[in-house]
Amino acid sequence: MAKYCKSKASEQLQAMASQWADTNTICIIGSIGKNKAIEIRQEIEEQIKAEGYRLPRQKIVPMRYVIDYFNIDINYLKKLAKLEELG
Repeated sequence: MAKYCKSKASEQLQAMASQWADTNTICIIGSIGKNKAIEIRQEIEEQIKAEGYRLPRQKIVPMRYVIDYFNIDINYLKKLAKLEELG
């Protein structure tokens, strides 16, 4: 059975507050398992290299690419986080 983490909006926003995303951060943001997060990180790495940029040696990617990959509406996520606090 596949493992995945179901994240709350507030947890996702907190994870997005960093400049860089590692595999675990991608798991939280996408509410996905580790294997899928590795695949996504590798796809993003390939995209960045194709654009002519270089990455640090650690297995991290810029957060803006992760946000773009998942097409996240940050304003909507903030509204959900506020609702979580109230409810």
